[in-house]
Amino acid sequence: MTLSYLDKLQEDIGKTLEKVSSREKYINNQLEHLIQEYRSAQAKLSEAKERYQQASGGVTERTRVLAEISEELEKVKQEMEEKGSSMSDGAPVVKIKQSLNKLKQEILQMDVRIGVVEHTLLQTKLKEKSNMTRDMHATNFPEPAAGPFS
Repeated sequence: MTLSYLDKLQEDIGKTLEKVSSREKYINNQLEHLIQEYRSAQAKLSEAKERYQQASGGVTERTRVLAEISEELEKVKQEMEEKGSSMSDGAPVVKIKQSLNKLKQEILQMDVRIGVVEHTLLQTKLKEKSNMTRDMHATNFPEPAAGPFS
């Protein structure tokens, strides 16, 4: 009596395990393309992050160089003012002032370029994030028409 009950229980458990295994394979097959899309999206995100890091590193480096040039410019300005006050001829002073004005304009242009690059990087990052979010929400899981648990 107990032996036949255990045999029946073993048979039921075996059938249930088969059903679970079959269903697991079915679900894995159904979701395989979504997993591939997710991996692809993750790879694209990593690539975009890397490009962003490289670009922001470039902006940081250019900002540092700009600061060094500005500091150097201030030193030259002071030296020129000291020398200019002791000179009697005004032509070199005029040229120096023109050069300083030109440098100031170039600094302003560099500031604008840095701002544009920062804005572009931010827009790209936000677009990538938006695309990832949209892609993740756009995936639908198909309902099976008939299956072992129907």
